[in-house]
Amino acid sequence: MEMQEVSTLTEQAGLHCRQTKLCFTLAEVLITLSVIGVVAVLTMPQLIANWQAKSYSTAKEVFDRRLEEATRQMNIKEALTGYTTTQAFVDELKKYLKILQVCETDPSNCFAPAITNSDGSETVETKDLKNSSNLNKGNWGTKALGITILNGYTIILSYNPDCPVLDISAAGSQTTSCLSLVYDINGKAKPNKLGKDVYTLNANPFDMCGGIKIGNLCVSGNNPAVRAINTCNDTTWDSHGTSNSACANNYWAGAKQACAEQGMRLPTIAELQSIVSSGEKLPGWVWSSEEYSANTAYHISSGIVGYGSGYKGNQNVTKCVK
Repeated sequence: MEMQEVSTLTEQAGLHCRQTKLCFTLAEVLITLSVIGVVAVLTMPQLIANWQAKSYSTAKEVFDRRLEEATRQMNIKEALTGYTTTQAFVDELKKYLKILQVCETDPSNCFAPAITNSDGSETVETKDLKNSSNLNKGNWGTKALGITILNGYTIILSYNPDCPVLDISAAGSQTTSCLSLVYDINGKAKPNKLGKDVYTLNANPFDMCGGIKIGNLCVSGNNPAVRAINTCNDTTWDSHGTSNSACANNYWAGAKQACAEQGMRLPTIAELQSIVSSGEKLPGWVWSSEEYSANTAYHISSGIVGYGSGYKGNQNVTKCVK
């Protein structure tokens, strides 16, 4: 086709557009595309957020159903209760739930390093979630384990050794009452945020007391069993070594260790006095963290004015705080 013919056709097309008003100018097309781009910029983030929220919600429902069904089956087979440790329970749970990894020493090896609460104002490092007390179940007295299951879900879980025997017809929502856990349906990937990809069951890692709150002090809900420690040579829990005549059977040092194993510590005398002043009754003489001498440490008891010092070889009651 010759150039003159092309020009003629173009002019005719332009004339047709002007006559019929059905065509757009280049400027109009560009303005329209700009408007579409602006609308896309404004709406796409919300669409993506809605899709992500729906994805998280669906994954949570899947996990909840799996856990409830696993514990329900355990209950039917009378395998849900009777364990003294979380590890023993998890060993049995493996028969009902596909567990890919168990992190016994440090639960954070199976979880994101940290999680935040829903508004991002608080952060908890998962390496600190080592006991039931860290999940706000201080009276359970068990360690927490990290677990990774099929689909990449990650869990920090603690078991209640006093879990009651349930009727075999109990629903899954009842059979999970023996557990306290934090779980991330997004694995270790971000955002690791409560209410987004992180959820809890019978747990509150952002209120890790699990006992009695007195002011800013968290007092353990249980009194841990204490074993005497030989601190004559090992001065980890009592620096006095052989200067302490009770070093061969040092129950005060054992109390310090027992509290540390719960992620807590022995209270100071002032803290014990505040506990007594609050009306909380102490079950006998309770150790403080403060020493009177190499052989003795301060202790206090309800109903006794002031405080005294006790021989470190005495089997006093241990009350932990944080």
